[in-house]
Amino acid sequence: MRRPGPAGLGTATGGRAGLATVEQAVALLRTAGTDPELIAALAAHGRLLVAAGHLTAARGALREAARHAERIGAGRWCAVVAALLAAAGARRATASQTGAHALTGSERRICALAAQGHSNPEIAALLHLALRTVETHLTNSFRKLGVRRRTELAGRLAAEPAVPDR
Repeated sequence: MRRPGPAGLGTATGGRAGLATVEQAVALLRTAGTDPELIAALAAHGRLLVAAGHLTAARGALREAARHAERIGAGRWCAVVAALLAAAGARRATASQTGAHALTGSERRICALAAQGHSNPEIAALLHLALRTVETHLTNSFRKLGVRRRTELAGRLAAEPAVPDR
Protein backbone atom coordinates (compact mmCIF):
# COMPACT_ATOMS: atom_id res chain seq x y z
CA MET A 1 0.00 0.00 0.00
CA ARG A 2 1.23 3.46 -0.91
CA ARG A 3 1.93 5.85 1.96
CA PRO A 4 0.66 9.41 1.66
CA GLY A 5 3.19 12.12 0.86
CA PRO A 6 3.77 15.10 3.14
CA ALA A 7 0.93 17.09 1.55
CA GLY A 8 -1.48 14.20 2.04
CA LEU A 9 -0.26 13.69 5.58
CA GLY A 10 -0.68 17.40 6.33
CA THR A 11 -4.21 17.37 4.92
CA ALA A 12 -5.11 14.30 6.97
CA THR A 13 -3.60 15.81 10.10
CA GLY A 14 -5.28 19.19 9.68
CA GLY A 15 -4.94 22.14 12.03
CA ARG A 16 -1.69 23.96 12.68
CA ALA A 17 0.40 20.79 12.55
CA GLY A 18 -1.10 19.85 9.19
CA LEU A 19 -0.58 23.34 7.82
CA ALA A 20 3.08 23.30 8.90
CA THR A 21 3.58 19.89 7.25
CA VAL A 22 2.04 21.06 3.97
CA GLU A 23 4.11 24.26 4.03
CA GLN A 24 7.26 22.13 4.35
CA ALA A 25 6.09 19.93 1.47
CA VAL A 26 5.48 22.96 -0.75
CA ALA A 27 8.92 24.40 0.05
CA LEU A 28 10.59 21.07 -0.72
CA LEU A 29 8.63 20.46 -3.93
CA ARG A 30 9.37 23.93 -5.26
CA THR A 31 13.03 22.94 -5.45
CA ALA A 32 12.99 19.19 -5.97
CA GLY A 33 9.54 18.05 -7.01
CA THR A 34 7.60 17.58 -10.21
CA ASP A 35 4.84 19.93 -11.30
CA PRO A 36 1.95 17.53 -10.52
CA GLU A 37 3.27 16.95 -7.00
CA LEU A 38 3.74 20.69 -6.45
CA ILE A 39 0.25 21.45 -7.75
CA ALA A 40 -1.25 18.89 -5.36
CA ALA A 41 0.73 20.31 -2.44
CA LEU A 42 -0.24 23.89 -3.28
CA ALA A 43 -3.90 22.87 -3.56
CA ALA A 44 -3.70 21.15 -0.17
CA HIS A 45 -1.97 24.22 1.27
CA GLY A 46 -4.73 26.44 -0.11
CA ARG A 47 -7.46 24.19 1.35
CA LEU A 48 -5.87 24.26 4.80
CA LEU A 49 -5.36 28.02 4.66
CA VAL A 50 -9.05 28.48 3.77
CA ALA A 51 -10.01 26.24 6.69
CA ALA A 52 -7.81 28.35 8.98
CA GLY A 53 -9.45 31.56 7.73
CA HIS A 54 -6.35 32.88 5.93
CA LEU A 55 -8.08 33.66 2.65
CA THR A 56 -5.49 36.02 1.17
CA ALA A 57 -2.67 33.51 1.70
CA ALA A 58 -4.92 30.72 0.39
CA ARG A 59 -5.59 32.61 -2.82
CA GLY A 60 -1.85 33.14 -3.30
CA ALA A 61 -1.09 29.42 -2.98
CA LEU A 62 -4.01 28.50 -5.20
CA ARG A 63 -3.07 31.02 -7.89
CA GLU A 64 0.43 29.55 -7.96
CA ALA A 65 -1.11 26.07 -8.34
CA ALA A 66 -3.30 27.40 -11.17
CA ARG A 67 -0.26 28.84 -13.00
CA HIS A 68 1.60 25.51 -12.80
CA ALA A 69 -1.49 23.53 -13.86
CA GLU A 70 -2.12 25.82 -16.83
CA ARG A 71 1.53 25.72 -17.88
CA ILE A 72 1.59 21.91 -18.06
CA GLY A 73 -1.93 21.64 -19.46
CA ALA A 74 -3.35 19.75 -16.47
CA GLY A 75 -7.04 20.35 -17.15
CA ARG A 76 -8.33 18.44 -14.14
CA TRP A 77 -6.09 20.38 -11.78
CA CYS A 78 -7.11 23.65 -13.46
CA ALA A 79 -10.75 22.85 -12.69
CA VAL A 80 -10.04 21.74 -9.12
CA VAL A 81 -7.94 24.81 -8.35
CA ALA A 82 -10.52 27.13 -9.96
CA ALA A 83 -13.18 25.71 -7.63
CA LEU A 84 -10.88 26.14 -4.63
CA LEU A 85 -10.14 29.71 -5.65
CA ALA A 86 -13.85 30.44 -5.86
CA ALA A 87 -14.30 28.95 -2.38
CA ALA A 88 -11.50 31.22 -1.16
CA GLY A 89 -13.36 34.26 -2.50
CA ALA A 90 -11.22 34.88 -5.56
CA ARG A 91 -12.69 36.45 -8.63
CA ARG A 92 -13.40 34.06 -11.45
CA ALA A 93 -10.26 33.38 -13.44
CA THR A 94 -10.25 34.12 -17.13
CA ALA A 95 -9.59 31.42 -19.67
CA SER A 96 -6.03 30.52 -20.50
CA GLN A 97 -4.38 33.23 -22.57
CA THR A 98 -1.13 31.48 -23.45
CA GLY A 99 -0.08 28.38 -25.33
CA ALA A 100 -1.45 26.71 -28.47
CA HIS A 101 -4.72 25.91 -26.67
CA ALA A 102 -5.37 29.66 -26.33
CA LEU A 103 -5.32 30.25 -30.09
CA THR A 104 -8.58 30.80 -31.91
CA GLY A 105 -9.36 28.74 -34.99
CA SER A 106 -8.40 31.64 -37.27
CA GLU A 107 -5.12 32.18 -35.42
CA ARG A 108 -4.28 28.47 -35.74
CA ARG A 109 -4.99 28.45 -39.50
CA ILE A 110 -2.90 31.58 -40.07
CA CYS A 111 -0.03 30.26 -37.92
CA ALA A 112 -0.05 26.95 -39.78
CA LEU A 113 0.26 28.74 -43.11
CA ALA A 114 2.98 31.04 -41.77
CA ALA A 115 4.86 28.01 -40.40
CA GLN A 116 4.70 26.46 -43.89
CA GLY A 117 6.56 29.50 -45.22
CA HIS A 118 3.73 31.58 -46.69
CA SER A 119 4.10 35.36 -46.55
CA ASN A 120 1.45 37.58 -44.99
CA PRO A 121 0.08 38.69 -48.41
CA GLU A 122 -0.09 35.04 -49.53
CA ILE A 123 -1.97 34.07 -46.36
CA ALA A 124 -4.38 36.97 -46.83
CA ALA A 125 -5.09 35.88 -50.42
CA LEU A 126 -5.46 32.17 -49.51
CA LEU A 127 -7.91 32.89 -46.67
CA HIS A 128 -9.64 35.88 -48.33
CA LEU A 129 -8.68 38.22 -45.49
CA ALA A 130 -7.32 41.73 -45.28
CA LEU A 131 -3.56 41.91 -44.85
CA ARG A 132 -4.03 43.83 -41.58
CA THR A 133 -6.23 41.00 -40.23
CA VAL A 134 -3.45 38.49 -40.90
CA GLU A 135 -0.91 40.76 -39.22
CA THR A 136 -3.14 41.20 -36.16
CA HIS A 137 -3.76 37.47 -35.82
CA LEU A 138 -0.03 36.73 -36.12
CA THR A 139 0.83 39.40 -33.53
CA ASN A 140 -1.68 37.92 -31.07
CA SER A 141 -0.52 34.38 -31.83
CA PHE A 142 3.15 35.24 -31.29
CA ARG A 143 2.25 36.68 -27.87
CA LYS A 144 0.14 33.67 -26.89
CA LEU A 145 2.76 31.18 -28.07
CA GLY A 146 5.71 33.11 -26.64
CA VAL A 147 7.61 33.19 -29.94
CA ARG A 148 9.45 36.03 -31.63
CA ARG A 149 10.03 34.66 -35.14
CA ARG A 150 8.01 32.82 -37.77
CA THR A 151 10.63 30.08 -37.76
CA GLU A 152 9.66 29.22 -34.17
CA LEU A 153 5.97 28.70 -35.03
CA ALA A 154 6.14 25.15 -36.37
CA GLY A 155 8.02 23.83 -33.35
CA ARG A 156 5.75 25.56 -30.87
CA LEU A 157 2.54 24.44 -32.60
CA ALA A 158 3.79 20.85 -32.77
CA ALA A 159 4.89 20.88 -29.11
CA GLU A 160 1.41 21.70 -27.79
CA PRO A 161 -1.71 19.83 -28.88
CA ALA A 162 -4.42 22.07 -30.27
CA VAL A 163 -7.88 22.12 -28.75
CA PRO A 164 -10.89 21.85 -31.10
CA ASP A 165 -12.30 25.13 -32.41
CA ARG A 166 -14.29 27.21 -29.99
